[in-house]
Amino acid sequence: MWRERFAFLGLGSNVEDRLDHLQDAVDALNADRRIRVDAVSSVYETEPVGGPQQGPFLNLAVRVATRHAPRQLLRACQAVEAKLGRVRTVRWGPRTIDVDILLYDDRTVRRRRLQIPHPRLTERAFALIPLIEVAPGQILPDGRSLPAALAKIAPIEGVTMVGTQVHMPSQAPS
Repeated sequence: MWRERFAFLGLGSNVEDRLDHLQDAVDALNADRRIRVDAVSSVYETEPVGGPQQGPFLNLAVRVATRHAPRQLLRACQAVEAKLGRVRTVRWGPRTIDVDILLYDDRTVRRRRLQIPHPRLTERAFALIPLIEVAPGQILPDGRSLPAALAKIAPIEGVTMVGTQVHMPSQAPS
């Protein structure tokens, strides 16, 4: 039996009803009996980075308590993506939902299909800004704080907090 660990996930959507996709993903993650969503950041609208021309993303971060090992958590995230219609055709292309493992406790994982911390985390304000909300005191494996990593990205452009939010699964409006 796995002891409970904390992981931080980045979620993004840029097709159809982006906010609904984010809410559905948070709910689907929480429905996994080995995952409990503990915190959800504000929602940010961001310009796409890399890939083909496409519409803006809505992004957020969540803190989860999990009994999944890192590779099991990756499979659970990919199952949520598949359930919500994610089709992987174009790298960095439009998507209904993207669920990335940003951090898993203080662990570093270097596998062909899984790298933790996320390999581009410290280059992406759209991931760091919401992550700081749900993990304000978190230290990266290299010893830097998240705000220190964010300070290295200058200038920070194209990341705007929006007035809508995604609810914790137990707090969804009726």
